[in-house]
Amino acid sequence: MWISKTPLRVSFLGGGTDYPSYFHRERGAVLGGTIDKSVYIQVLPLAPFSAQKYRVTYRQTESVDRIEDIQHPVIRESLKHYNWDTPLNIATMSDLPGGTGLGSSSAFTVGFINLLNQMRGVSLTRYELARRAIHMEQTILQENVGVQDQVHAAFGGLARYEFSGEQISIEPLRLATSRLKLMNDSMMLVYTGQERSASAVLASQETRTKSGSNEAYLKEMYEMTKIGASILEEEGDDPAALVRFGDLLNHGWQLKRQLGTVSNSTIDEIYLQGRELGAWGGKLLGAGGGGFVMFMADPALHPAFVERFGAERVVPIKMVSDGSSVSRID
Repeated sequence: MWISKTPLRVSFLGGGTDYPSYFHRERGAVLGGTIDKSVYIQVLPLAPFSAQKYRVTYRQTESVDRIEDIQHPVIRESLKHYNWDTPLNIATMSDLPGGTGLGSSSAFTVGFINLLNQMRGVSLTRYELARRAIHMEQTILQENVGVQDQVHAAFGGLARYEFSGEQISIEPLRLATSRLKLMNDSMMLVYTGQERSASAVLASQETRTKSGSNEAYLKEMYEMTKIGASILEEEGDDPAALVRFGDLLNHGWQLKRQLGTVSNSTIDEIYLQGRELGAWGGKLLGAGGGGFVMFMADPALHPAFVERFGAERVVPIKMVSDGSSVSRID
């Protein structure tokens, strides 16, 4: 049995500049990191005389004899891409639901490609893994997605990634232990109660980006990734630094709302209530339209968020340093 574990991510700043339509003509960058919530894929090779050659379990269950008949697009196209010809039982699980702005779709793609290559005896570098996942989603599947989710899932950790043409560079952030601990203790997710397709939400944003309507916003968002990294890395008082970072997140969220169909009345109300409860700052995660709102707030205030939104909707999170990993159980 083989199992891949791939972390989900939180994007703090720069989202929207990681699309080829933008960074092929202007520099793009994102600041974010992987969290202690993951996507898991379990694969068990089946005997050649099994009733069906491929059994796939996710939100639904498929049992088919031909790879071409698998409905799950990433699984189908990845198996085809690697010329897979032996029977498999594939099962997927996740700590948090998909379609909620945490990069779960790309985390799944990274995890499955990592898993198939390990089963073939091939160990990809983190960069190769990210590149292959990007190629699968953007070129083979023709998905309307950026590139930050794949690099976060492959590399792991808190980092600033820069995109220019075909180049991707990584700048891991260097935080003092005390600041990272306070940052982890301060973060929480609040579920909006709404799920969405990122590709569908991004269609109108992409149209605006290609037309140049979002140019000024995206350029400012790019510069904010540099400011955010500087705030987190600078020496000094930890709470004061995180309050400043929260203010930057708040400004970034106001800019993001200008990109297109990002927010709605439900999301706006959750964000307003979080700020009224004392959050340093926050933002809606992902493309927009639903999912999770991430807040950073003094840990002493977290019980007030649970009381306001309900324990079932508030999820504490922490940053993790690991990217996608694969293990084999004999």
